[in-house]
Amino acid sequence: MFLFNFNNGDPNRPSFFEMFAQFQMMPSFKPALKYIFNVLSQRHPKLRYVVKYYDEAFYSMLLLLEYHYLKYYESSFSENFYNLKRIKSSIDEKNGGSNETFFSILKQLVSTPNIEQPEVLTKSQILKKSLSMLKRSKAAAKANASQDMSIKHHDRKLSLVFLVLIPYIKTKLDDYYRRESDPLSELGLLDEDEQLDHIDQGNQLGPVDSIENNNNNSSSQTVHNIILAYTSQKIIQLKKSSLSKKLKKVFLKSYPFINALYESLFFIYQLLYLYEYTNFYTPFLHLQQINLKRLTHNDIENHNTAIANRRRDRINFVKNWYFSKLFIQIVKVLDSILDCSKYILPGSIFLFKSLEWWYSENRISAPSLPIPAPPTPAKRAPGGLAIPQDKTMCPLCLKKRTNPTICGSGFVFCYPCIFTYVTDHSKCPITFLPATTETLRKIYETE
Repeated sequence: MFLFNFNNGDPNRPSFFEMFAQFQMMPSFKPALKYIFNVLSQRHPKLRYVVKYYDEAFYSMLLLLEYHYLKYYESSFSENFYNLKRIKSSIDEKNGGSNETFFSILKQLVSTPNIEQPEVLTKSQILKKSLSMLKRSKAAAKANASQDMSIKHHDRKLSLVFLVLIPYIKTKLDDYYRRESDPLSELGLLDEDEQLDHIDQGNQLGPVDSIENNNNNSSSQTVHNIILAYTSQKIIQLKKSSLSKKLKKVFLKSYPFINALYESLFFIYQLLYLYEYTNFYTPFLHLQQINLKRLTHNDIENHNTAIANRRRDRINFVKNWYFSKLFIQIVKVLDSILDCSKYILPGSIFLFKSLEWWYSENRISAPSLPIPAPPTPAKRAPGGLAIPQDKTMCPLCLKKRTNPTICGSGFVFCYPCIFTYVTDHSKCPITFLPATTETLRKIYETE
């Protein structure tokens, strides 16, 4: 995990693989958790509401989880899982200052580097240069230590927007586009523009003219007013729906380009981070001017101290309660669960997916069973037609079958004969089993 590019020279800079793993961690949890709720809802129907509103439930839980980790660990859940933290970027930091912009990064990427001849140094010059580099690095470390690089409350709120709100909005937009772009979604719908023209014509013709010819009748005038009110209301509704339909068409045409721009922007930042042109892995981190660094030994000790202080405060809070010993044990158990929380979730999902694979039907080969025997043919009913000895004859007309058709009982007749008989009697002429014309099937016989 602690691999870094020596060209950058910063041992606390996360590698590309660490950043990629933590970036993909939460999106991979979402389908796994949804599958778990789908399985549980089959046994507990009350959970079907969680499945129905899964996006809202998932991002609500994610909001609480990210808020907890940003407040106490200065990182998101996935960042803390990989021992990373969020800090404000330093102005003097190489390729990561606040004066860095996206266009300056691209300019640096496409610019041709100046190739110079390597400088030949003696051993003493190399030693002096190494010592000077160590002094500069120590001075930079002291300067960074003197600055308050920790994120503030405003940064935490903005991080929640980028970690929870924007992914939720994008998820809903993706679902809406996928649902509305499906051609099957428009089957069976009337053209609202044609309805609007039809009602506009009906407002000028039809029952309105006939009512105006009978102005002396008060009841006719009342019906006329009701029709006018209903027609005007319907026109307003259809005009609004036609506007929404036009907006939907604009969205369906423009959203693929917006989504492609969104995804390509993330890809460009990840590519630039891989080649160390920037220290911002995503454009959201660049907007916040936040860098991700590895947790140092001091950071881990400070976190452990803060956790111990919070636990001590909780125990002191319940000491004076009735049955204090019981509540103290409960607090200790909850604290132990919190200690393992960041390992319980990935471990439980991995275990569940392993069990799903183990009990999957595709993994277990189907046993080789003998082919079942065909069903026994239906017997002739008392009073039913006799079955001819010649199998090519029709039992109804006693002639060679033409256009052979099978009935639901399994016997074959001429199509005109069996169609007429079933239409009149609604049963098979041999077995007297119920039959309809829909159950008749044409068969093809070889000569």
